[in-house]
Amino acid sequence: MDIARGKDALASTLERYGLGLHPRQWRVPPIDTYPRAIAFAKTVPGRLVLIAVFAVLIRLQGWDLWLWTTAAAAITSFAGRHRHVVALLCTGAILARAPDWFNYRAVYLVAEQESLLSSLHLGQVRAATLLACALLAAGSIWLARHYRHHPYGQRPVLIQHAVFLLFLLGVSLAPLHGMSRIVAWSLFTVFLAYFWFMAYALIDQRTKNPSGLIFQLATFHPFYGSTTSPWGKGAAYLRSVESHTPDELAVTQLKALKLIAWALFLYVLLKVYRKVLYAKLGIPQLDQSFNLYVQFGIGPGPMGALTIIVDYFEQLLMIAAAGHVIIATARLAGFRLLRNTFRPLSSRSIAEFWNRYDYYFKELLVNVYFYPTFLRYFKKHPRLRIAFATFMAAGVGNLLFHFMMENYRIPRDGLFETVAHMQTYAFYCAVLVTGIVVSQLRGRSQSRHDTWFHAQFLPSLKVGSFYCLLSFFDGSESSVELSKHFGFLFHILGIQ
Repeated sequence: MDIARGKDALASTLERYGLGLHPRQWRVPPIDTYPRAIAFAKTVPGRLVLIAVFAVLIRLQGWDLWLWTTAAAAITSFAGRHRHVVALLCTGAILARAPDWFNYRAVYLVAEQESLLSSLHLGQVRAATLLACALLAAGSIWLARHYRHHPYGQRPVLIQHAVFLLFLLGVSLAPLHGMSRIVAWSLFTVFLAYFWFMAYALIDQRTKNPSGLIFQLATFHPFYGSTTSPWGKGAAYLRSVESHTPDELAVTQLKALKLIAWALFLYVLLKVYRKVLYAKLGIPQLDQSFNLYVQFGIGPGPMGALTIIVDYFEQLLMIAAAGHVIIATARLAGFRLLRNTFRPLSSRSIAEFWNRYDYYFKELLVNVYFYPTFLRYFKKHPRLRIAFATFMAAGVGNLLFHFMMENYRIPRDGLFETVAHMQTYAFYCAVLVTGIVVSQLRGRSQSRHDTWFHAQFLPSLKVGSFYCLLSFFDGSESSVELSKHFGFLFHILGIQ
Protein backbone atom coordinates (compact mmCIF):
# COMPACT_ATOMS: atom_id res chain seq x y z
CA MET A 1 0.00 0.00 0.00
CA ASP A 2 2.81 2.41 0.93
CA ILE A 3 4.69 1.47 -2.24
CA ALA A 4 1.60 2.26 -4.34
CA ARG A 5 1.15 5.60 -2.57
CA GLY A 6 4.82 6.38 -3.07
CA LYS A 7 4.59 5.57 -6.74
CA ASP A 8 1.50 7.77 -7.15
CA ALA A 9 3.20 10.62 -5.32
CA LEU A 10 6.31 10.25 -7.49
CA ALA A 11 4.23 10.20 -10.67
CA SER A 12 2.30 13.28 -9.55
CA THR A 13 5.50 15.16 -8.72
CA LEU A 14 7.20 14.23 -11.98
CA GLU A 15 4.12 15.18 -14.00
CA ARG A 16 4.00 18.52 -12.23
CA TYR A 17 7.50 19.25 -13.46
CA GLY A 18 6.79 18.06 -17.00
CA LEU A 19 8.47 14.66 -16.79
CA GLY A 20 6.03 11.87 -16.04
CA LEU A 21 6.78 8.16 -15.83
CA HIS A 22 6.10 7.62 -19.53
CA PRO A 23 7.97 9.43 -22.36
CA ARG A 24 4.65 10.53 -23.86
CA GLN A 25 4.09 12.64 -20.73
CA TRP A 26 7.38 14.51 -21.08
CA ARG A 27 7.05 18.23 -21.82
CA VAL A 28 8.49 21.59 -20.84
CA PRO A 29 7.71 22.16 -17.12
CA PRO A 30 4.49 24.19 -16.78
CA ILE A 31 6.18 27.12 -15.07
CA ASP A 32 3.29 29.38 -16.09
CA THR A 33 1.16 27.57 -13.47
CA TYR A 34 3.60 27.94 -10.57
CA PRO A 35 2.45 30.71 -8.17
CA ARG A 36 6.02 31.57 -7.17
CA ALA A 37 7.15 31.82 -10.78
CA ILE A 38 4.20 34.06 -11.65
CA ALA A 39 4.86 36.26 -8.63
CA PHE A 40 8.54 36.57 -9.57
CA ALA A 41 7.72 37.32 -13.24
CA LYS A 42 5.47 40.20 -12.12
CA THR A 43 8.40 42.04 -10.53
CA VAL A 44 10.76 44.22 -12.54
CA PRO A 45 13.86 42.11 -11.64
CA GLY A 46 11.91 38.96 -12.52
CA ARG A 47 10.89 40.30 -15.91
CA LEU A 48 14.47 41.37 -16.64
CA VAL A 49 15.75 37.89 -15.75
CA LEU A 50 13.08 36.30 -17.93
CA ILE A 51 13.96 38.57 -20.87
CA ALA A 52 17.67 37.82 -20.45
CA VAL A 53 17.09 34.06 -20.45
CA PHE A 54 14.83 34.43 -23.48
CA ALA A 55 17.56 36.36 -25.32
CA VAL A 56 20.11 33.62 -24.60
CA LEU A 57 17.76 30.87 -25.83
CA ILE A 58 16.90 32.67 -29.05
CA ARG A 59 20.57 33.53 -29.65
CA LEU A 60 21.53 29.85 -29.37
CA GLN A 61 19.29 29.14 -32.34
CA GLY A 62 21.20 31.55 -34.58
CA TRP A 63 18.06 33.63 -35.12
CA ASP A 64 18.63 36.73 -37.26
CA LEU A 65 18.01 40.00 -35.43
CA TRP A 66 17.66 38.08 -32.15
CA LEU A 67 18.77 41.07 -30.10
CA TRP A 68 16.56 43.53 -31.98
CA THR A 69 13.41 41.41 -31.76
CA THR A 70 13.97 40.53 -28.10
CA ALA A 71 14.55 44.18 -27.23
CA ALA A 72 11.46 45.22 -29.21
CA ALA A 73 9.32 42.63 -27.43
CA ALA A 74 10.69 43.66 -24.04
CA ILE A 75 10.09 47.37 -24.66
CA THR A 76 6.56 46.66 -25.90
CA SER A 77 5.80 44.58 -22.81
CA PHE A 78 6.81 47.50 -20.54
CA ALA A 79 4.80 50.04 -22.54
CA GLY A 80 1.47 49.41 -20.81
CA ARG A 81 -1.38 51.41 -22.37
CA HIS A 82 1.05 52.82 -24.94
CA ARG A 83 1.80 49.33 -26.25
CA HIS A 84 0.24 49.95 -29.66
CA VAL A 85 2.33 53.04 -30.36
CA VAL A 86 5.50 51.33 -29.16
CA ALA A 87 4.67 48.27 -31.25
CA LEU A 88 4.42 50.47 -34.37
CA LEU A 89 7.75 52.17 -33.58
CA CYS A 90 9.42 48.79 -33.02
CA THR A 91 7.96 47.44 -36.25
CA GLY A 92 9.34 50.46 -38.10
CA ALA A 93 12.75 50.02 -36.47
CA ILE A 94 12.93 46.33 -37.39
CA LEU A 95 11.83 47.14 -40.95
CA ALA A 96 14.55 49.78 -41.26
CA ARG A 97 17.09 47.27 -39.94
CA ALA A 98 15.95 44.44 -42.25
CA PRO A 99 13.93 45.81 -45.20
CA ASP A 100 14.72 42.73 -47.27
CA TRP A 101 12.36 40.42 -45.35
CA PHE A 102 10.36 39.88 -48.56
CA ASN A 103 11.54 38.80 -52.00
CA TYR A 104 12.63 41.86 -54.03
CA ARG A 105 14.09 39.76 -56.81
CA ALA A 106 11.60 40.94 -59.45
CA VAL A 107 12.82 44.54 -59.18
CA TYR A 108 16.45 43.48 -59.59
CA LEU A 109 15.51 41.52 -62.72
CA VAL A 110 13.64 44.50 -64.16
CA ALA A 111 16.55 46.86 -63.38
CA GLU A 112 18.93 44.46 -65.10
CA GLN A 113 16.66 44.22 -68.15
CA GLU A 114 16.51 48.02 -68.32
CA SER A 115 20.33 48.23 -68.03
CA LEU A 116 20.04 50.36 -64.87
CA LEU A 117 21.12 47.86 -62.23
CA SER A 118 24.63 49.25 -61.84
CA SER A 119 23.61 52.91 -61.85
CA LEU A 120 20.69 52.67 -59.39
CA HIS A 121 20.67 52.29 -55.62
CA LEU A 122 17.70 49.95 -55.33
CA GLY A 123 17.79 50.17 -51.53
CA GLN A 124 16.66 53.78 -51.79
CA VAL A 125 13.98 52.84 -54.31
CA ARG A 126 12.69 50.18 -51.93
CA ALA A 127 12.68 52.58 -48.97
CA ALA A 128 10.75 55.21 -50.92
CA THR A 129 8.31 52.56 -52.13
CA LEU A 130 7.73 51.26 -48.61
CA LEU A 131 6.96 54.77 -47.39
CA ALA A 132 4.61 55.41 -50.32
CA CYS A 133 2.80 52.10 -49.73
CA ALA A 134 2.44 52.88 -46.01
CA LEU A 135 0.71 56.16 -46.88
CA LEU A 136 -1.51 54.39 -49.42
CA ALA A 137 -2.38 51.72 -46.86
CA ALA A 138 -3.32 54.36 -44.29
CA GLY A 139 -5.52 56.09 -46.85
CA SER A 140 -7.18 52.82 -47.86
CA ILE A 141 -7.94 51.92 -44.26
CA TRP A 142 -9.45 55.39 -43.70
CA LEU A 143 -11.64 55.04 -46.79
CA ALA A 144 -12.76 51.53 -45.82
CA ARG A 145 -13.75 52.76 -42.35
CA HIS A 146 -15.57 55.94 -43.38
CA TYR A 147 -17.37 54.42 -46.38
CA ARG A 148 -18.16 51.05 -44.84
CA HIS A 149 -21.90 51.48 -45.55
CA HIS A 150 -21.41 52.55 -49.15
CA PRO A 151 -22.16 49.81 -51.74
CA TYR A 152 -18.54 49.87 -52.89
CA GLY A 153 -17.25 49.86 -49.32
CA GLN A 154 -19.09 46.76 -48.15
CA ARG A 155 -16.61 44.40 -49.81
CA PRO A 156 -13.21 46.06 -49.41
CA VAL A 157 -11.22 42.83 -49.79
CA LEU A 158 -12.95 42.11 -53.10
CA ILE A 159 -11.94 45.58 -54.28
CA GLN A 160 -8.40 44.85 -53.09
CA HIS A 161 -8.33 41.75 -55.29
CA ALA A 162 -9.59 43.79 -58.25
CA VAL A 163 -6.79 46.30 -57.69
CA PHE A 164 -4.31 43.41 -57.63
CA LEU A 165 -5.60 42.11 -60.97
CA LEU A 166 -5.39 45.54 -62.61
CA PHE A 167 -1.93 46.11 -61.11
CA LEU A 168 -0.79 42.71 -62.37
CA LEU A 169 -1.96 43.38 -65.92
CA GLY A 170 -0.44 46.85 -65.82
CA VAL A 171 3.09 45.87 -64.80
CA SER A 172 3.01 42.76 -67.02
CA LEU A 173 1.56 44.10 -70.25
CA ALA A 174 1.85 47.91 -70.22
CA PRO A 175 4.62 49.38 -72.45
CA LEU A 176 6.71 50.71 -69.58
CA HIS A 177 10.44 51.31 -69.90
CA GLY A 178 13.34 52.59 -67.88
CA MET A 179 12.81 54.09 -64.45
CA SER A 180 9.01 54.07 -64.73
CA ARG A 181 9.02 50.28 -65.14
CA ILE A 182 11.35 49.84 -62.16
CA VAL A 183 9.18 52.03 -59.92
CA ALA A 184 6.02 50.22 -61.05
CA TRP A 185 7.53 46.83 -60.24
CA SER A 186 8.82 48.07 -56.89
CA LEU A 187 5.33 49.28 -55.96
CA PHE A 188 3.82 46.00 -57.13
CA THR A 189 6.33 43.90 -55.19
CA VAL A 190 5.73 45.80 -51.95
CA PHE A 191 1.98 45.71 -52.57
CA LEU A 192 2.12 41.91 -52.78
CA ALA A 193 4.36 41.60 -49.71
CA TYR A 194 1.79 43.41 -47.57
CA PHE A 195 -1.31 42.24 -49.45
CA TRP A 196 -2.53 39.82 -46.77
CA PHE A 197 -1.77 42.16 -43.88
CA MET A 198 -3.86 44.75 -45.67
CA ALA A 199 -6.65 42.19 -46.15
CA TYR A 200 -6.91 41.69 -42.38
CA ALA A 201 -6.94 45.46 -41.85
CA LEU A 202 -9.79 45.88 -44.36
CA ILE A 203 -11.74 43.03 -42.78
CA ASP A 204 -11.33 44.74 -39.39
CA GLN A 205 -13.00 47.88 -40.75
CA ARG A 206 -16.22 45.90 -41.16
CA THR A 207 -16.39 45.11 -37.42
CA LYS A 208 -18.34 47.11 -34.86
CA ASN A 209 -15.26 48.53 -33.11
CA PRO A 210 -12.30 48.45 -35.51
CA SER A 211 -8.80 48.99 -34.16
CA GLY A 212 -7.09 52.33 -34.62
CA LEU A 213 -4.82 53.12 -37.55
CA ILE A 214 -1.66 52.99 -35.43
CA PHE A 215 -2.37 49.45 -34.26
CA GLN A 216 -3.34 48.41 -37.80
CA LEU A 217 0.00 49.53 -39.24
CA ALA A 218 1.86 47.93 -36.32
CA THR A 219 0.56 44.52 -37.47
CA PHE A 220 2.00 44.90 -41.00
CA HIS A 221 4.87 42.41 -40.71
CA PRO A 222 5.13 43.08 -36.96
CA PHE A 223 8.43 43.31 -35.09
CA TYR A 224 8.17 39.77 -33.72
CA GLY A 225 8.31 38.33 -37.23
CA SER A 226 6.12 36.79 -39.90
CA THR A 227 6.11 35.62 -43.48
CA THR A 228 3.91 37.26 -46.11
CA SER A 229 1.18 35.28 -44.34
CA PRO A 230 0.37 37.25 -41.14
CA TRP A 231 1.33 35.16 -38.09
CA GLY A 232 -0.89 36.52 -35.37
CA LYS A 233 -3.55 37.61 -37.88
CA GLY A 234 -4.65 41.24 -37.75
CA ALA A 235 -5.18 43.97 -35.19
CA ALA A 236 -8.61 42.71 -34.12
CA TYR A 237 -7.20 39.34 -33.08
CA LEU A 238 -4.10 40.81 -31.42
CA ARG A 239 -6.31 43.15 -29.44
CA SER A 240 -8.35 40.17 -28.19
CA VAL A 241 -5.25 38.29 -26.95
CA GLU A 242 -3.41 41.25 -25.45
CA SER A 243 -2.36 40.97 -21.79
CA HIS A 244 -3.97 43.73 -19.72
CA THR A 245 -3.10 42.85 -16.11
CA PRO A 246 0.26 42.08 -14.46
CA ASP A 247 -0.89 38.49 -13.84
CA GLU A 248 -1.84 37.99 -17.49
CA LEU A 249 1.45 39.46 -18.67
CA ALA A 250 3.48 37.29 -16.28
CA VAL A 251 1.73 34.10 -17.40
CA THR A 252 2.08 35.05 -21.08
CA GLN A 253 5.80 35.76 -20.72
CA LEU A 254 6.37 32.50 -18.87
CA LYS A 255 4.62 30.74 -21.74
CA ALA A 256 7.00 32.57 -24.07
CA LEU A 257 9.96 31.19 -22.13
CA LYS A 258 8.56 27.66 -22.32
CA LEU A 259 7.96 27.93 -26.07
CA ILE A 260 11.40 29.35 -26.88
CA ALA A 261 12.95 26.49 -24.87
CA TRP A 262 10.90 23.99 -26.88
CA ALA A 263 11.96 25.75 -30.09
CA LEU A 264 15.62 25.31 -29.07
CA PHE A 265 15.01 21.61 -28.54
CA LEU A 266 13.47 21.30 -32.02
CA TYR A 267 16.36 23.32 -33.48
CA VAL A 268 18.90 20.91 -31.99
CA LEU A 269 16.79 17.95 -33.07
CA LEU A 270 16.71 19.32 -36.64
CA LYS A 271 20.50 19.65 -36.68
CA VAL A 272 20.94 16.07 -35.44
CA TYR A 273 18.28 14.83 -37.87
CA ARG A 274 20.11 16.33 -40.85
CA LYS A 275 23.53 15.17 -39.71
CA VAL A 276 22.45 11.58 -39.11
CA LEU A 277 20.23 11.08 -42.17
CA TYR A 278 22.07 13.14 -44.77
CA ALA A 279 25.70 13.07 -43.61
CA LYS A 280 25.95 9.73 -41.81
CA LEU A 281 23.44 7.53 -43.62
CA GLY A 282 23.96 9.20 -46.99
CA ILE A 283 20.29 9.68 -47.85
CA PRO A 284 20.18 12.20 -50.72
CA GLN A 285 18.27 15.43 -50.22
CA LEU A 286 15.03 15.65 -52.14
CA ASP A 287 15.72 18.89 -54.01
CA GLN A 288 19.12 17.63 -55.17
CA SER A 289 17.75 14.27 -56.27
CA PHE A 290 14.85 15.86 -58.11
CA ASN A 291 17.10 18.39 -59.87
CA LEU A 292 19.38 15.58 -61.07
CA TYR A 293 16.36 13.75 -62.44
CA VAL A 294 14.94 16.84 -64.16
CA GLN A 295 18.22 17.98 -65.73
CA PHE A 296 19.95 14.69 -66.53
CA GLY A 297 17.36 11.96 -66.06
CA ILE A 298 19.39 10.45 -63.20
CA GLY A 299 17.16 8.79 -60.60
CA PRO A 300 17.92 8.65 -56.87
CA GLY A 301 18.21 4.87 -56.83
CA PRO A 302 16.82 2.59 -54.10
CA MET A 303 16.69 5.42 -51.54
CA GLY A 304 14.31 7.46 -53.71
CA ALA A 305 11.25 6.90 -51.56
CA LEU A 306 13.21 7.76 -48.42
CA THR A 307 14.12 11.17 -49.83
CA ILE A 308 10.44 12.19 -49.81
CA ILE A 309 9.78 10.78 -46.33
CA VAL A 310 12.92 12.33 -44.82
CA ASP A 311 12.19 15.68 -46.46
CA TYR A 312 8.61 15.60 -45.12
CA PHE A 313 9.72 15.29 -41.48
CA GLU A 314 12.47 17.86 -42.04
CA GLN A 315 9.89 20.38 -43.25
CA LEU A 316 7.72 19.66 -40.21
CA LEU A 317 10.63 20.35 -37.87
CA MET A 318 11.61 23.51 -39.74
CA ILE A 319 8.20 25.16 -39.71
CA ALA A 320 7.58 24.16 -36.09
CA ALA A 321 10.93 25.50 -34.84
CA ALA A 322 10.70 28.78 -36.77
CA GLY A 323 7.06 29.28 -35.85
CA HIS A 324 7.70 28.71 -32.16
CA VAL A 325 10.38 31.44 -32.13
CA ILE A 326 8.02 33.97 -33.74
CA ILE A 327 5.09 33.13 -31.48
CA ALA A 328 7.31 33.08 -28.39
CA THR A 329 8.58 36.57 -29.23
CA ALA A 330 5.01 37.81 -29.59
CA ARG A 331 4.17 36.28 -26.21
CA LEU A 332 7.17 38.00 -24.65
CA ALA A 333 5.65 41.28 -25.84
CA GLY A 334 2.39 40.39 -24.09
CA PHE A 335 0.27 38.84 -26.86
CA ARG A 336 -1.13 35.40 -26.00
CA LEU A 337 -0.91 33.97 -29.51
CA LEU A 338 -1.68 30.34 -30.27
CA ARG A 339 1.10 28.23 -31.74
CA ASN A 340 1.41 28.11 -35.51
CA THR A 341 2.23 24.39 -35.48
CA PHE A 342 0.74 22.16 -32.81
CA ARG A 343 1.12 18.37 -32.87
CA PRO A 344 0.21 17.83 -36.53
CA LEU A 345 1.26 14.17 -36.43
CA SER A 346 -1.51 13.44 -33.92
CA SER A 347 -4.17 14.55 -36.43
CA ARG A 348 -6.78 11.92 -37.20
CA SER A 349 -8.26 13.64 -40.23
CA ILE A 350 -6.93 15.57 -43.22
CA ALA A 351 -8.84 18.69 -42.19
CA GLU A 352 -7.42 18.51 -38.66
CA PHE A 353 -3.85 18.25 -39.97
CA TRP A 354 -4.34 21.31 -42.16
CA ASN A 355 -5.46 23.22 -39.08
CA ARG A 356 -2.51 22.08 -36.96
CA TYR A 357 0.37 22.26 -39.47
CA ASP A 358 0.36 25.95 -40.47
CA TYR A 359 -2.42 27.47 -38.39
CA TYR A 360 -2.08 31.14 -39.35
CA PHE A 361 -1.88 30.41 -43.06
CA LYS A 362 -5.03 28.33 -42.73
CA GLU A 363 -6.70 31.13 -40.75
CA LEU A 364 -5.81 33.63 -43.46
CA LEU A 365 -7.50 31.55 -46.15
CA VAL A 366 -10.49 30.88 -43.92
CA ASN A 367 -11.03 34.57 -43.09
CA VAL A 368 -10.44 35.94 -46.58
CA TYR A 369 -12.10 33.22 -48.67
CA PHE A 370 -13.95 30.54 -46.69
CA TYR A 371 -16.23 32.67 -44.50
CA PRO A 372 -17.30 35.17 -47.20
CA THR A 373 -18.09 32.29 -49.57
CA PHE A 374 -19.80 30.17 -46.93
CA LEU A 375 -22.05 33.06 -45.85
CA ARG A 376 -23.18 33.97 -49.37
CA TYR A 377 -23.50 30.89 -51.57
CA PHE A 378 -25.46 27.60 -51.66
CA LYS A 379 -27.27 28.23 -48.38
CA LYS A 380 -29.89 25.61 -49.23
CA HIS A 381 -27.29 22.93 -49.99
CA PRO A 382 -25.17 22.40 -46.85
CA ARG A 383 -22.73 19.84 -48.28
CA LEU A 384 -22.17 21.81 -51.50
CA ARG A 385 -21.89 24.97 -49.42
CA ILE A 386 -18.99 23.72 -47.31
CA ALA A 387 -17.33 22.04 -50.30
CA PHE A 388 -17.41 25.23 -52.38
CA ALA A 389 -16.17 27.39 -49.51
CA THR A 390 -13.30 24.94 -48.93
CA PHE A 391 -12.50 25.02 -52.65
CA MET A 392 -12.28 28.82 -52.56
CA ALA A 393 -10.00 28.78 -49.50
CA ALA A 394 -7.70 25.76 -49.87
CA GLY A 395 -7.88 25.87 -53.67
CA VAL A 396 -8.29 29.33 -55.19
CA GLY A 397 -6.93 31.35 -52.28
CA ASN A 398 -4.06 28.95 -51.71
CA LEU A 399 -3.06 29.04 -55.38
CA LEU A 400 -3.31 32.84 -55.55
CA PHE A 401 -1.16 33.22 -52.43
CA HIS A 402 1.63 31.16 -53.95
CA PHE A 403 1.26 32.83 -57.34
CA MET A 404 2.01 36.12 -55.60
CA MET A 405 5.12 34.57 -54.09
CA GLU A 406 6.27 33.62 -57.60
CA ASN A 407 5.92 37.21 -58.89
CA TYR A 408 9.63 37.41 -59.75
CA ARG A 409 9.03 34.98 -62.60
CA ILE A 410 6.79 37.43 -64.48
CA PRO A 411 9.51 39.86 -65.69
CA ARG A 412 11.74 36.90 -66.52
CA ASP A 413 9.32 34.48 -68.19
CA GLY A 414 6.22 36.56 -68.88
CA LEU A 415 2.76 36.50 -67.29
CA PHE A 416 1.30 33.54 -69.17
CA GLU A 417 4.40 31.40 -68.75
CA THR A 418 4.36 32.15 -65.01
CA VAL A 419 0.74 31.03 -64.82
CA ALA A 420 1.71 27.81 -66.62
CA HIS A 421 4.47 27.29 -64.03
CA MET A 422 1.75 26.99 -61.39
CA GLN A 423 0.40 23.71 -62.82
CA THR A 424 2.10 21.53 -60.19
CA TYR A 425 0.89 23.64 -57.31
CA ALA A 426 -2.58 23.73 -58.86
CA PHE A 427 -2.56 19.93 -58.78
CA TYR A 428 -1.46 20.06 -55.14
CA CYS A 429 -4.35 22.39 -54.30
CA ALA A 430 -6.85 20.18 -56.13
CA VAL A 431 -5.81 17.08 -54.21
CA LEU A 432 -5.69 19.01 -50.94
CA VAL A 433 -9.20 20.40 -51.46
CA THR A 434 -10.53 16.94 -52.29
CA GLY A 435 -8.96 15.44 -49.18
CA ILE A 436 -10.22 18.21 -46.88
CA VAL A 437 -13.76 18.14 -48.30
CA VAL A 438 -14.01 14.36 -47.99
CA SER A 439 -12.63 14.62 -44.46
CA GLN A 440 -15.17 17.29 -43.51
CA LEU A 441 -18.18 15.54 -45.02
CA ARG A 442 -17.36 12.09 -43.68
CA GLY A 443 -16.70 13.26 -40.13
CA ARG A 444 -14.94 10.94 -37.73
CA SER A 445 -16.69 8.02 -36.12
CA GLN A 446 -15.13 6.30 -33.17
CA SER A 447 -16.36 3.47 -31.03
CA ARG A 448 -15.70 3.53 -27.29
CA HIS A 449 -14.37 -0.02 -27.70
CA ASP A 450 -11.63 1.04 -30.13
CA THR A 451 -8.08 0.58 -28.92
CA TRP A 452 -5.46 3.32 -29.13
CA PHE A 453 -4.04 1.55 -32.18
CA HIS A 454 -7.34 1.77 -34.10
CA ALA A 455 -8.58 5.08 -32.68
CA GLN A 456 -5.35 7.10 -32.88
CA PHE A 457 -2.40 5.37 -34.54
CA LEU A 458 -3.99 4.11 -37.77
CA PRO A 459 -5.92 7.33 -38.55
CA SER A 460 -2.83 9.44 -37.85
CA LEU A 461 -0.69 7.16 -40.01
CA LYS A 462 -3.11 7.44 -42.93
CA VAL A 463 -3.28 11.23 -42.63
CA GLY A 464 0.50 11.53 -42.30
CA SER A 465 1.03 9.31 -45.36
CA PHE A 466 -1.37 11.44 -47.39
CA TYR A 467 0.45 14.65 -46.54
CA CYS A 468 3.86 13.06 -46.91
CA LEU A 469 3.15 12.10 -50.52
CA LEU A 470 1.36 15.36 -51.24
CA SER A 471 4.25 17.42 -49.83
CA PHE A 472 6.37 16.36 -52.82
CA PHE A 473 4.20 18.63 -55.00
CA ASP A 474 4.56 21.51 -52.54
CA GLY A 475 8.34 21.58 -52.35
CA SER A 476 10.96 24.05 -53.51
CA GLU A 477 10.66 22.68 -57.05
CA SER A 478 6.90 23.01 -57.35
CA SER A 479 7.40 25.31 -60.36
CA VAL A 480 8.72 22.35 -62.39
CA GLU A 481 6.08 20.89 -64.68
CA LEU A 482 3.74 18.28 -63.27
CA SER A 483 4.89 15.56 -65.68
CA LYS A 484 8.40 15.69 -64.21
CA HIS A 485 7.02 15.18 -60.71
CA PHE A 486 5.05 12.13 -61.78
CA GLY A 487 8.04 10.85 -63.72
CA PHE A 488 10.18 11.06 -60.59
CA LEU A 489 7.52 9.28 -58.52
CA PHE A 490 7.10 6.51 -61.08
CA HIS A 491 10.87 6.10 -61.21
CA ILE A 492 11.31 5.62 -57.45
CA LEU A 493 8.30 3.29 -57.37
CA GLY A 494 9.81 1.18 -60.16
CA ILE A 495 6.91 1.74 -62.54
CA GLN A 496 9.17 2.92 -65.35
